[in-house]
Amino acid sequence: MRSWSTDVNEDLILVLLASGAVSLYSMLFLGAFTPIHCRCTVAFGAILSVVMSFFAGFGLLFYCGFSYSNFHSWIPYLMMVIGVEHFFVICNAVDQTQLVHSSYQRIHEALSHAGPAITITSLTTALAFGSGMLSSLQALRSFCLFASVCIVMLWLASMTLFLAFVVWDTQRVEDKKKECFGACFCQENSFWCCFGRLASKKQRKFSGIEEIQVEDITSARSNNL
Repeated sequence: MRSWSTDVNEDLILVLLASGAVSLYSMLFLGAFTPIHCRCTVAFGAILSVVMSFFAGFGLLFYCGFSYSNFHSWIPYLMMVIGVEHFFVICNAVDQTQLVHSSYQRIHEALSHAGPAITITSLTTALAFGSGMLSSLQALRSFCLFASVCIVMLWLASMTLFLAFVVWDTQRVEDKKKECFGACFCQENSFWCCFGRLASKKQRKFSGIEEIQVEDITSARSNNL
């Protein structure tokens, strides 16, 4: 079998490109395109969760004495696909809750729907790969073992590390603080945020975008008079 460093160096560029594309997609679509409801920090937590679960799964199996082959280089892409699905399910469940509720109520309600869905999906996927360990092919057996363990680690990271980012972000939204730890200087109805048109109706109402637009129209008419 080839060495770990050789395979990593060959696939590093592809993994970085895929991670960058997933990161950009998550930053743009994981939340709404407004300073308050944007989730750039949560997207960073999502990628961090995938990376941590990957190293946790591989590190555990390496510690147990299992070997690595070039066939295992597909696992990072598999984990990114499954992980992004989990992250969007959690964030979408949070978005379905009422913004007027407290962050604790929103997280509790969201997890009552997203938690079982993610758990069942992770369990069935891990079991599906686990059944592949019955194969007579050694490379396939090893790949299924690594994939199964990494998926379990990804579920743990989703329900702990990533969820911590979501809880923090939900508390930030409750306090109506802008993204980037409150350092975002854009206005809710600015040109850079498409004048708030990409936010949902309840998000615009919560952020006061409709009121801001009414005030701008009123001031413009006053200036014309």
